Amino acid sequence: MSKIKSALLASLLFFSTALPGATYANVEGTVESENPTVQIPQTTTNQTTSSVENTVEQQDTVTAEKEATSSSTEVQPEQSNSPTPAQPEATTPEKPAITEEQDASESTEQSTADTEQNNTTEQPAKAQQAGSHLTVKQKLADVPNSFWAKNEVMQLVEMGVIGGYPDAEFRPNLNINRGQAANLFKGALKLPDAKYQNKFSDVSNKSSFLQGVFSTYNAGIFGGKPDGRFGVSDALTREQMATTLVRAFDLKDTGATLTFKDWNKISESHRENVKILAQHGITTGREDGTFDPKATVNRVTFSVMLHRALVATNKITKNEYTVQAADVSKTFKINRTEMNFVQVTSDTNPLYLRSTAPIAFKGTTTETYGVAKDTIYNYAVGNQGATVKVTIRALENGDDFVFTTLTNKGSSKLTVDLFHKASNVTNYRLYRYDRFPISKNANDVFGYDSSSYPTGLMRIMSNEKLATDRMVGQAYRSKQLTQSYKDTGGTSYMRDLQSEYEAYSYALLGEELFSFYTLASNGNDIVDTWYMDSNERLFKTDENMNGWMLETALNYKKRNSWYTAEGPFNKMATTTEPMPKSYQGFGRNLLLVKEDRALVLFKEQGDRYFANVVKNSFISLDKFKGDAPYWKTEVTSTYLKNLYDITAPFIDTRFNEQIALFYYNSGAEFNIPNYKEPLRNYADLLASRKAAGHVININSNAYYISDYFPVNQQVTTHASMNHLLGGMNILLLAYQEFQDAKYLEAATAVSRALQIEKNKWIRANGDIWYRVNAKGEFAGDDYQHLTLEDLINSYKYWKDVDPSQLPLYEEMIISKANYLSVNQYGYTMKIKNGLEEIGMSDYLPAGQLYTDAL
Repeated sequence: MSKIKSALLASLLFFSTALPGATYANVEGTVESENPTVQIPQTTTNQTTSSVENTVEQQDTVTAEKEATSSSTEVQPEQSNSPTPAQPEATTPEKPAITEEQDASESTEQSTADTEQNNTTEQPAKAQQAGSHLTVKQKLADVPNSFWAKNEVMQLVEMGVIGGYPDAEFRPNLNINRGQAANLFKGALKLPDAKYQNKFSDVSNKSSFLQGVFSTYNAGIFGGKPDGRFGVSDALTREQMATTLVRAFDLKDTGATLTFKDWNKISESHRENVKILAQHGITTGREDGTFDPKATVNRVTFSVMLHRALVATNKITKNEYTVQAADVSKTFKINRTEMNFVQVTSDTNPLYLRSTAPIAFKGTTTETYGVAKDTIYNYAVGNQGATVKVTIRALENGDDFVFTTLTNKGSSKLTVDLFHKASNVTNYRLYRYDRFPISKNANDVFGYDSSSYPTGLMRIMSNEKLATDRMVGQAYRSKQLTQSYKDTGGTSYMRDLQSEYEAYSYALLGEELFSFYTLASNGNDIVDTWYMDSNERLFKTDENMNGWMLETALNYKKRNSWYTAEGPFNKMATTTEPMPKSYQGFGRNLLLVKEDRALVLFKEQGDRYFANVVKNSFISLDKFKGDAPYWKTEVTSTYLKNLYDITAPFIDTRFNEQIALFYYNSGAEFNIPNYKEPLRNYADLLASRKAAGHVININSNAYYISDYFPVNQQVTTHASMNHLLGGMNILLLAYQEFQDAKYLEAATAVSRALQIEKNKWIRANGDIWYRVNAKGEFAGDDYQHLTLEDLINSYKYWKDVDPSQLPLYEEMIISKANYLSVNQYGYTMKIKNGLEEIGMSDYLPAGQLYTDAL
């Protein structure tokens, strides 16, 4: 196996040097530094694409009503003579009046959308004097070079008049409301700032529309509604747009006679202004000769009209733009619908959530651990009981885990995206795990594992320096399964994995890289995704990174990929319940919650990624255990249920042994508080088993400790060799650490029992029986490597505590090692190093080296 791994890795490294782009099959991007035009308001409240407030603490609550077509009269401003609008420069204003929600997102081709947008706008204006021809990088995901109104939109963007939504989409077909139009006028005309007036019932002193509303009101562009509202969320009609443009740019009647086929349908109060707008060539009407006065105005139409007015009144010269296509991932999609946004964090590059369903903030909680602090953001989504939980696990070294979980209790489909941007990006690269294919047997129903590995590591550079190393996980859609047991009051928990899919997509817009994590629910399910962020390299070398990805592919069943804030989920044995019909039952396996392999690699290589994973495992173990002194399983084994009628929760001695060692051997290195306590607690539990009746007695002072201790039942189970040795070794370690005689007494009783029945344990072929039951019956095939590792450890412990015990373990080591050698079953690095340490390297089994014990 190691030879295969080395050959594959060497082959990869050769080709990555010769053909980096082709070998890695990743999108690479390089951009020059330029001033970003998309600006995102720092708000922690919901934002929608129809009504968003800009750079405020709180958004007005307004009712999105479309203006009735039969009543379009406005109450005029108090001032009869409106001031002349200020003359805007063709450069970015000092304070960009970015109206609506500003976003950051990704770009795709627009063939269908362009056709739709052309159908909703009017005929092109007459040719106008051209200004500069500029080449710019795409900054709005849905405004590529092929977009029909790219020149108008991009010039307004460059001027800082308009921007996108928080996901960097322009959404040209969405209706524009009066509040948004007012903000656009203020920015385009550089209207002076205005003070709040207690005049409109739908405009508070914290509204993001405040400046736009009162600046345009004072300038005579907009008036109020008869009902006392400004109508910030009311859609703007085409005839209202004509009137506001005429007022805003002080357009005069030229005397030219113009009319439209539907002239009589234009409200009398707007008819003259529609004519004036047409006289100046700003509106040309529909292709069929109508003006369509009652139709609502979408964002692109208003932008085009505003731009034409600026050009017609010589406030700007029209520029022509060549928009260089954005770099986007294959999985990136434009979202053209109206969305709800909520800002999760308030840092420089904040996290956002978006969904077509309403999102309501439900509070934040914090939890502190020895190596990290969790901040949990909770949201309600839609009206069928769906929730989203975003957990940011901030490690003490400055790195973060971000776990996102969508729980949908409703039957309808629901999609929520978590996203953020990275600024000043000069290049980036996604190193994918699937460069290393996984070999699976799809027909192996009982052993088949439908999960795989994470998406990959995204490396983001700024001015040739590392900005972010981000390990990105997949998304996991599952259903919660539970099985309760009335007689014991216990419950077994399992997840039915419905699908694993790639949640990550991204787009480089200008110099901003937008990353999206899509949680797509089919109803009555749970969707999890995660990523890890660091401003340092997660792996010291790319060779280390590639080695880990290859190892994960080769051992995907034993490497954690499905991380959540509550711990990782892994494929459970089919002898557990409740098991779905697909056999894709996943649970929190305590042996895999602790990251043994990551700990080994961290000590060997010192990679930051493994340090973070180990720290995260301590938190997961802490959350799993709760207030109890040791760890109880949460899944029922049907094997034990059939043998002893044991159901969850119960104490598995092997799990607790391994966890205690994990804390003891690495807790100090990772600054884990009270890291020796799991060892003491578990040793206390083992030492008390004789009195509790959880032992198989051989004589008055010799016994085996059972493998499992039911929490709510009185049952004595079998004792397996690997559990016996592991528990005895824990007792010896605890005795050395705490000098409590009860630990040595219990360990000696187990060793004495093994000595008495040594010849029963060793089989005719040299292997060791797996277990013995309370009747003294031996049965089962032993683990291939695990028990030999345990025997070597037992030898080392007894050598320091009581060397008189060594002949027993020496004989069993030789027997087991010879059995492995005869059958070419190979060895692990622990076996190799252990045999060398005790002076028995001559007994190293023949065969290959395995990373994980079998």
